[in-house]
Parts: sequence; structure tokens; C-alpha cells
Amino acid sequence: MKRITMMPLFLALFWVTSTCIGQINNGNKLPEEVKWMYDEAQWGISHHYLAGGELDKAYFDIRSFEEWDYYIANFDVNAYANLVKKLGVGYVIFTITQNRGYLATTSKVYDFNSPPCPVNIPGCENQEGVLRADYTPNRDLLTHLAKALTKKGIKVIAYLPSHVGDRWTGQQISPPKYPDWWINDFIGELSNKWGDTVAGWWFDGYWNISKDEQGNDYPIATKIWNAVRRGNPNAIIALNTGLGSEVFTSPDKYSQYSAGESNELPPLPTTRSSKGKGEKFVQYVGWSFLSEQDPVFAGWGEVDRNLRFKDIEVAKHTVKARENGGVSTWDVAINPSGNWPLAKMKQVQVIGKTMNTTTDTTYSSLQLVNNANKEIIYTGNWQYSEDRKTGAFEQDVHYTENNGDSFSYSFTGTSIVFATSKARDQGNIELFLDNKSLGIFSTYDKYKRQVQEIIYENHHLMPGRHTLKGVKKSGKYMWEMCWELKTKTKTYEIFNFNNI
Repeated sequence: MKRITMMPLFLALFWVTSTCIGQINNGNKLPEEVKWMYDEAQWGISHHYLAGGELDKAYFDIRSFEEWDYYIANFDVNAYANLVKKLGVGYVIFTITQNRGYLATTSKVYDFNSPPCPVNIPGCENQEGVLRADYTPNRDLLTHLAKALTKKGIKVIAYLPSHVGDRWTGQQISPPKYPDWWINDFIGELSNKWGDTVAGWWFDGYWNISKDEQGNDYPIATKIWNAVRRGNPNAIIALNTGLGSEVFTSPDKYSQYSAGESNELPPLPTTRSSKGKGEKFVQYVGWSFLSEQDPVFAGWGEVDRNLRFKDIEVAKHTVKARENGGVSTWDVAINPSGNWPLAKMKQVQVIGKTMNTTTDTTYSSLQLVNNANKEIIYTGNWQYSEDRKTGAFEQDVHYTENNGDSFSYSFTGTSIVFATSKARDQGNIELFLDNKSLGIFSTYDKYKRQVQEIIYENHHLMPGRHTLKGVKKSGKYMWEMCWELKTKTKTYEIFNFNNI
């Protein structure tokens, strides 16, 4: 079947009114080390940044060490940290791995205990000289990311299953195993390596621990607790029991904040400190995702899905949760490159602006205009396709295969952003502003489609009328994505996606 590359386009206008948020003074029963979540960070985001391929339909369809190592190596942690700070985010939950083998960090323990590459997983490579799969990248992304975010005053929480991945060997294994090397050696190794640059941990899969095994003294939770505190005695943890009311309390005697997993808007808290097992209290945290729901993963990590909430809806929920004493975490799907889809970038900054954790409005003051807008002029042999399900804004595109074909849009404003998808069969485009060339810009990616990535932005235009033009120069397809236009009273953003 022929694969077609396309281009959606959209423009944005947005005003946000800041809200005064009072302090909830009922956290006296909480452990001191967890109070930063409400008092300082106020709210946070998460990323399911995961490879694993077709076996279990991983979030990124990355099936080989070569591809995974490429994206890990090229993840710009400083640009990421600068963006997250600008958006007003207080903490980031970042995945190390989740069941499918590949890590976002290095580990001698993990390398030593890895099984051979499964025969049914193309692209898997064994470590040199041994029959053990090479699931760890050459770069320690989590260490570099944590250091970059810590410099910006943003806390980092590491996400990890509480057990060995149950699809690690190429087939689903039940029940999961909890060997000492995983908890004591692997988690302990990471904790010693990261120290206080990683402020906490979020452990998935705790519901799989049988009640008989846990008994009354929680032996698995105790091992996890001891391991995470080896390198940081103030590290906080949450042990996730799945979906249900218990995720907003504490299923064990160690968690200091609630796992909070919910596939809908999390219920609002009634108090800052939720009572868990015995007399233990935890910081109330609600955690859900911003992407539209998917049959496999709900909306966790779904970069190909668009947003399911209106910007102000999710922002107001975050404010209300905090007014009631709670903390909100929002899962944001990002590209394998580490860059954010622009519509998601905008929504997160609307949350930050409404929460008063940022004064920046670069992306929050936008009204998105789709590529089908009649004011966009397409010159050449452009075609249109809709219902793409690739992560394009409104999932429709304009596309062309002819070098020399162009698009243009005229606007009145002082700021403009141009964003587009990147892919293997795309090449270069030349951008012009007011008939002056801005240069040649690449829309090529070595392996995977990256959606809604910013190619060019300028926030210092002279007030008045301007025209942005893009001309296809090379590659099989061309697509345009988004422009953001600012006047003194409003901001516009235009997305043009050319998706395959």
C-alpha cells in the first residue's frame, strides 16, 4: 500500500485568567520529605518514554537497539529542561523501563541479568561476547535529564515496575517475579548512582504482589524502600495498586504520596493528607493522561492521539485539586526525539499559567488554525487527506510530492512559530518571511515520525502585516505545521502537518 505524507495547518488564540490559590494547612501529618510536592512543585507531568516494538504494542514502535540508542543519544536534555521550566512544571515523572526490556539509563546489574535476545524479536542485539540482550543504551539519559532539571529547580521522579518485566523474554510471563537482583541490586545501583538528583520513585505493578506474600510486614515493599533510600535517604515513593480507590491512599506502610492512577479526570481530594494503612498519611496525588483514549494503553504515552480535554478544563481541574489540598500529575506524550508536539506544549503552559507557576505566555496564548483554513494559499499540486490518526492536529493533512510547491499565510502580529512533522521520506523546505529567505530547514528523521515539532519561531517581529511562505526543496513529501502569531492582545498559531 502506498504511504502518503500530508500537511495539516492550524491557528490559535487564547486568553487565560490567573487564579489565586490559597495554601491548605492540613499537611502536618505528612512526612517532611514529601511536603515539597504541594508546597513547592504544586503540580507535575509524566512521560511514558518507552521502546519495545510490536510484541506488546509499545508506545514507541522501536524494535531494535540501534534505533533506541539513536534517540537516547540525541535527546537534548538542556532544551527539554528549559522548556519544562518555561511551561511552569514543578516535577517530572520519567520512565526507566516498563516491562518491555529497553532502559533509558545504563546499568551493569541489568546487563548482567538480561536474558538472551528472544528469537521472535527482530532488531534485538546481544551484548558483545555474551548471550545476554543489550537493552541498555550507551548514554545514561536519566542521569543527564535529572541533572538538567535539578539545575532548573524541577524535581525528578523515576518510574519503574516493582518487578521484572513480564514481557521481557519475548512472551508474557505470569505471575511476575520479584528476584533480589531486581530490587536490591538493580534499584539500589540506580539509587546510589542518582543520589539526590532523583527526588522520588513511582512503582507500577504493585497490585500483582499477592496478599499472602505481603502478609503483615510487607517484605517486598520493605526491600523496595531500603533500595531507593540507599543513595537518597529523603527519596519518596508510591506503590501503585492499579485503578481504584486505594490508589488515592496508601496500600503499604511506606508510600508517602498516592499513586493516583486514573483513566478519567481524577476525583478531587477533600484533604491534603489521605489516610492509608494503619495511621499512615500520604500526600494526595491524582494522575491521568492528556491524550485521547486508546484501546490498548488508554491514553498513556499516546503521541499519535490528540488532546482529549480543553485547555482550560484541565487547567481548572488542576487549580481545584490544589485548592482542596491535592497535587495533579498529567501524562504528556512526547516524540522519541524528546521534543514535544506543539498542541500538548500549549496545553501544559495553560495549566502552568492558570496555576501561577509561570509568567511566560509564549505557547499558552494560542488559537490553533487547521490546515484546511481557506486563508492558507497552496501553490502547486497539493492534496488533502483526513482521519489520519498520526498525531497531526485534527488528524487531517495537506501534502505534496513536487519540489517547488509552496504554501503561504499572511497575518498581522509580532510573533510566529512554524512546526511540522518529521519523517524518513521527508527532506528540506525553504522558509521565507516577507519575501526574505530564512534559510533551509530539515524535516527529515532517521527512523520514526516525529509530530508537531517546531522548525522555526520568531517572537520579535515588527508590528504589522507579515507573510510566511514555505517551499518544498527535497524529499519525497512536504508538510507544513504550525505558525504562532502575536499582536499586543492576542496570539495566533498555525500548524501545518505533512504526515505519512
